[in-house]
Amino acid sequence: MFKLQSWLLLMQFANLHGHSFHILNRSNNSENNTNTQFHNIYGRSIFLLVHHQTRLSKHSFIHSIMADALLEIVIGNLNTFIQGELAAFWGVDSQAQKLSSSLKMIRAVLQDAEERQIKSNSVKLWLQDLSDAAYVLDDILEDCSTQSNLLQLEQTSSGVVRRAHGTWLASLHPKSLYFRRDVAKRMKEITNRLHEIDERRRTFELRTGVIERQQEDDQQRQTISTIPEHPKFGRVEDKEKIVEFLTKHASSIDGVSVYPVVGMGGLGKTTLAQWVFNDERVEQHFNLRIWVCVSTNFNMMRILQSIVESSTGVNPNLSTLEAMQNKVQQVLLDKRCLLVLDDVWENDKWEDLKSVLNSRGSETKGVSILVTTRDQIVASAMETCPTHHLQPLPQDENWSLFTHYAFGPNKEQPAKLVEIGKEIVRRCVGNPLASKVVGSLLGIQKEEKEWLNVLESKFWDIDGVMGALRLSYFHLKPSSRQCFCFCALYPEDFRISKEQLIHLWMANGLIKSKGHLEVEDVGNQQWEELLQRSFFQEVSIDKYGNTTFKIHDLFLDLAHSIVGEEYKAYGESASLTDLSRRVRHVSYSGFPELNQNTLKNIESLRTFIDLEPAISNFLIRYPVLVLHKVQLYNSLRALRTGSSELSALKSLTHLRYLNIYNSYITKLPKCVSRLQKLQILKLEQCHVLTCLSKHISKLKDLRHLLIEGCWSLIEMPPKMGELKQLKTLNIFIVDSKAKHGLAELHDLQLGGRLHIKGLENVQSEHDAREANLMSKKELSYLYLSWNSNSNSNSNSLCISPERVLEALEPPPNLKNFGINGYRGSEFPGWVRNTNIFSSLVNVILFDCNNCEQIPPLGKLPHLESLYVSGMKDVKYIDEDSYDGVEEKVAFKSLKELTLRNLPKLERIVRDEGVEMLPLVYKLTISCIPNMKLPHLQSVEVLEIKGLESDNEDVASVLEEIFLSVRCVKQLTIRSFPKLKVLTQELGTLSSLQELDIDDCVELESFVENVFQGLSFLRKLTISDCPRLKSLSSVAEHLTCLEFLTICSWPESMTLPTNMNKLTSLHDVIISGRVPEGLQCIPSLKPLMLFEVDSLPEWLGDMTSLQHLYIGGSPRIRSVPSSFRNLTNLRSLTIYDCARLEQRCQRETGQDWPNIAHVPHVDIREQQHRYTSWEMAKFKWNLRRSNISKHPNFSFDEMVEDLHKQKQD
Repeated sequence: MFKLQSWLLLMQFANLHGHSFHILNRSNNSENNTNTQFHNIYGRSIFLLVHHQTRLSKHSFIHSIMADALLEIVIGNLNTFIQGELAAFWGVDSQAQKLSSSLKMIRAVLQDAEERQIKSNSVKLWLQDLSDAAYVLDDILEDCSTQSNLLQLEQTSSGVVRRAHGTWLASLHPKSLYFRRDVAKRMKEITNRLHEIDERRRTFELRTGVIERQQEDDQQRQTISTIPEHPKFGRVEDKEKIVEFLTKHASSIDGVSVYPVVGMGGLGKTTLAQWVFNDERVEQHFNLRIWVCVSTNFNMMRILQSIVESSTGVNPNLSTLEAMQNKVQQVLLDKRCLLVLDDVWENDKWEDLKSVLNSRGSETKGVSILVTTRDQIVASAMETCPTHHLQPLPQDENWSLFTHYAFGPNKEQPAKLVEIGKEIVRRCVGNPLASKVVGSLLGIQKEEKEWLNVLESKFWDIDGVMGALRLSYFHLKPSSRQCFCFCALYPEDFRISKEQLIHLWMANGLIKSKGHLEVEDVGNQQWEELLQRSFFQEVSIDKYGNTTFKIHDLFLDLAHSIVGEEYKAYGESASLTDLSRRVRHVSYSGFPELNQNTLKNIESLRTFIDLEPAISNFLIRYPVLVLHKVQLYNSLRALRTGSSELSALKSLTHLRYLNIYNSYITKLPKCVSRLQKLQILKLEQCHVLTCLSKHISKLKDLRHLLIEGCWSLIEMPPKMGELKQLKTLNIFIVDSKAKHGLAELHDLQLGGRLHIKGLENVQSEHDAREANLMSKKELSYLYLSWNSNSNSNSNSLCISPERVLEALEPPPNLKNFGINGYRGSEFPGWVRNTNIFSSLVNVILFDCNNCEQIPPLGKLPHLESLYVSGMKDVKYIDEDSYDGVEEKVAFKSLKELTLRNLPKLERIVRDEGVEMLPLVYKLTISCIPNMKLPHLQSVEVLEIKGLESDNEDVASVLEEIFLSVRCVKQLTIRSFPKLKVLTQELGTLSSLQELDIDDCVELESFVENVFQGLSFLRKLTISDCPRLKSLSSVAEHLTCLEFLTICSWPESMTLPTNMNKLTSLHDVIISGRVPEGLQCIPSLKPLMLFEVDSLPEWLGDMTSLQHLYIGGSPRIRSVPSSFRNLTNLRSLTIYDCARLEQRCQRETGQDWPNIAHVPHVDIREQQHRYTSWEMAKFKWNLRRSNISKHPNFSFDEMVEDLHKQKQD
């Protein structure tokens, strides 16, 4: 019988055992590791890359330090297993003792194994087998921990008193007896396996010794968030030569001109291309500059999509290569374009891409392509001019680069360190990446001995550049090495989310809490160290704190050389059917080939991650792997899936990280609440999800519950306050039911973002104070929402919103703050306290209808974005007094201002003589008839929306606005139902480049010559203006017009007869009716027609037409025979036009002879639709939650948009 103390230790261990480490350490000469081998040719030789030769596998090695870290964790877990008496409880105490002793002896010789395995394949294989066995043992210990947790839960739920005899009685349950027998068998097998490994150790006669670890001062190891961009070192002549070619000589080459830059990895090809790309002369010379990172897979579809996205900023969402080619040709039409294809590894599809870029007619201004590659063969196949071979940096320039990182700018350079440093730089053989990495390493080591250790390292003998990278790797802490190697999970050139990476480190046990530091803080430290040491690059932090970054492909090569077969990153359309049994971590994109037995032979799979981004548009769907068709095992620690069949989760009892995205689930399965070790649960864009599992409070280890874009969610589970480890909960919905109130938040130390909804259900001021927001110091973003459709005032159990808001005072230093649906007449004192809000960057005040004043925001020093909507009595945005203020500038940092539905608003600032909004560049105004705008010279983007019942003098309102924003470049006029004539003052906006007029149902005409002053207008869009009669002055004055879009073409409107004057117009989109006069446009190349009833015969007169798109027009009966005259037509796309589908069938269709001459014909139905059942479920959930009816939906969208992470 156990003593009570032993029982408590057992239960404590059952709760805490899940925080074990799983360190990845093995390497192997993978057949798939066919990266290129570069050769260091000293002196003035050219660095060439020979593709498809093994570069790293020749020197591939298994780091015993990685094995040492794994064994350290497993031995620690074994000791806890033994000391906590779990080993005795499960009847495996003797095996556990033997295993602990054997592993300690094996660990003692790992330092010698590290040196021996570089030359001895037998030692390397021994280390692989050791790693495999350690993973299996770790899984057995994890199973014991999980089973103990379940046993404890069953006892608690059944009311069994928590005493030792209760445990022994429970152990007699058939399930426990079966598990006890199974563990005994598995422990015996792993004991024999490790015994055999230990016997092999003896044959190698490995020496015992302790692996040296860095003992660095904590102060020296402090890191910063980013590395400043270093000055340009060298490459001036290279840059000038390329810029001169692109701006002076490229245009003389017929067709596409290609300038390849060739050099080995790390020489700075990408950096050089970036300098060229951003050179002022290049910017002025080219109308359009596009950057595409190609990487190892020359995927035509992805490259073409990148071209469109880079030029338009919009994902075209086209599913066929033909449609994408047509779109690219439209984008590049009549433009002088620079296209950078960075990091090209193969050229098998180059001729196809070249034909797309070349097939743009005789009036093209030319495409110049700058290619960077390591492969001379690729360069030779693509070049139209001699290849530019990038040489190593000269010694003096490389020294300058090195000293920037090793000593810092303008810092003392001790003579002895300079002497050693110059020898180190010589060994970097002119490679900037090697100099940067080693310089970053030595930047925190100031002792001469440390520099000599680097100089005399054996890794220089392996390979100059890779030796430098490996040297830097070995000077990381063991824990940092593991974290770096985990990045092998990602493909090349992938933009990695810092948050996701740290969460995956946590899930795989690579980091743990340390002293007063939480595990997330330790993860941040690890990430910062890797950044400071130059392992990470291209770090991007948006204004909402989302951090992404990339890893140089040489560093990925280094990681793969270390981890071998343990990590696999698969691209689109890959096959996952040949996975090694040693693979531990798998990532994939798209819909890979996978059968039910694919994962069956993997011994201990830890990570299975889908890297596809979550899609916010619920009408678009793509195929995903269905989990129940994939045989996953309980060794899994991290899973990301878009599957809607989640029954397989019930067996994944070791799972720590679960990310479900774009799934059609309506309720989170109950089995999720049985994942006792779960630490991170993320739900993304699950549009029909209405509720979580009510048992989610059982997940005692849960630290992060993230819910993004789940619009149908209407309630939270009860007892959320029992999740004591929770650090992130971005949404909480208050309910009047027991255990659903704000008191559940009281003890939770939440950080990051928190959106509290359903505040109309708070029943007392005490309940509101129970949220205890003031104590949540790590909160950066706080949003508070009342459901404005609910009649909370009629509920006697609920208190006034003023008292609720008063009780919800947050901690200071918030970055984002929003209030939605607040029905109080004034804001409480803390909302008006500028000291609390001094760090605010973004503010949203949405539908606070009863408030007469807005909190004083004008003096906030960091405020960049302000959204105010639905406050019917507000007269001023800032009523604060500026008397006695030295700097009389209101909203001095504001860049974006949105004002909607403020019918009594008169001015921005109440006080006279105050300068305001000096930096605002984007201004949105809606339903504000009385406001007097100040002169805002910085505004470039302006959107004006009118009133639905507009009885005001609309023309005068618009006139005043136009006179206040004379430098606007992009203007949208929307929803002015009484506007009949567009005012003359529009013509004074001489800088205007884009004009969008939408939903002006009474608009009949423009004032004569209103377009005369808009000589720079390039884009004109008119939508839903059914009474508009004429565009007579368009052709006369808009000589620079390039894009014309008219949606829902008015029945009475005609095109002017002088459309032939629009010589720059090349892109037209029409919906509703095809107006006569289009055939007069002389340079029209692409034409898009939507929702038209017929195709007129005169379309055959548009002989300049090259691309025609007809979509969403099921009433069109036939293609006119005059289409045979369209001899320049290169592509025809017919989309969702049911009657044309049969008539235009190749060879057999009745209308096929009319289009047979067109080289590319694409006829297809609409794709990616929801099924009728899925749409019915979605609509039912919308009705159930009233999402489609109340403004919270819009508020939620705004909040999500603020925090949307950009993934490159």
